[in-house]
Amino acid sequence: MKSEKSPIFGGDIAVRARGNGFYYAIQRFVTEKIQARRRRISADHAAWELAQLPDYLKQDIQWPPTSDHEEH
Repeated sequence: MKSEKSPIFGGDIAVRARGNGFYYAIQRFVTEKIQARRRRISADHAAWELAQLPDYLKQDIQWPPTSDHEEH
């Protein structure tokens, strides 16, 4: 087995194991985690930018949203 380093974060991200599709399962898992992290960062950044708008624009776009988490 061999661990691989992330070119972005520099830490161990996966262990390469041969046989029965382990490599692809681990690769898919790591890829999904990295993509989810990028989506969270993007959403947080967009929310921060919207929070910087003047009050009259926030009212026009109804920011911050008032939704119930049960609706999603």
